[in-house]
Amino acid sequence: MNLAALDDVADEGAVVRLNGVNLFVRRFGDRDLPILVVIHGGPTWDHSYLLPTVADLVDTAHVVMFDLRGCGRSHRTPPIGDLPESQLQPPLLADDVAALIKALSTGPVDVLGFSFGGRIAMRLVQRHPDVVGRLILASTTAYTDFDSEFKQSADYRQRRHLCTDIRFDDPVLAGPTAPDGALSRAMAHAEAPLQVWRLDRLDAWRQILDRVRFTSDYNRPYASGALLPGGPENAPEVLSSWGGPVLILHGAKEMSFPIETARRLHAALPASTLAEIPDAAHMAHFDNPTRWLAAIRRFLTPS
Repeated sequence: MNLAALDDVADEGAVVRLNGVNLFVRRFGDRDLPILVVIHGGPTWDHSYLLPTVADLVDTAHVVMFDLRGCGRSHRTPPIGDLPESQLQPPLLADDVAALIKALSTGPVDVLGFSFGGRIAMRLVQRHPDVVGRLILASTTAYTDFDSEFKQSADYRQRRHLCTDIRFDDPVLAGPTAPDGALSRAMAHAEAPLQVWRLDRLDAWRQILDRVRFTSDYNRPYASGALLPGGPENAPEVLSSWGGPVLILHGAKEMSFPIETARRLHAALPASTLAEIPDAAHMAHFDNPTRWLAAIRRFLTPS
């Protein structure tokens, strides 16, 4: 594999060596603008589902996107790569982000963590507090005790009936001969009515899913219980102790992490900013990109 220098990476992307692993990185826009490092979710997705919305922030920031280890075109576990499964743990993912930031800048940068990526961003703040300037937590949560809130949601119950049940142990999707990422791809399509609010745009969302490079690397450690939680156990305390500016960016119709969890975190962090995006579910950047981007721009360019 030909590895690139980070300075040579452009918007088409290249693989660079950081923290002992190979990461696929893309850089968008003016490098004199403040840096915004984006951590995608999944973790079996790549960063592409956030495009092109996030890349539109080039008027505000120099946007850096990448694939987490075990994802997309970054370092993979066997049979595709030689990364041991034991090295897929979330603390190491946070260390990768820190290494990327230190290679990009001598000072702290802004970080956007989406969904699972938001949980990794909280670990980043815990392990490397000095590398983060401002933090955007998009469609994510600092909590795990919200199952009862789903049961009270009529929207969730209605949308759940529109989804297809996928078995995690389906050999066609997760067996040794299954295509790479088959399980995650099937789950993403099956749960699309929960992920996006605009049902009239489901076909457009499915077209985005068709372009995502789903992977299987995390399936086995997750199923066996070997994978640590994405975020730190005491995430609100971690964020409070860190004390930096936080934007909590959440779809008002969110059905993966209920809007109440965003409000709870905002209450725990009185200095944080809460932006509830109307007519938007988990993929709020897709459902309502105009309001989603406006909230980020206000946060990153305060008057």
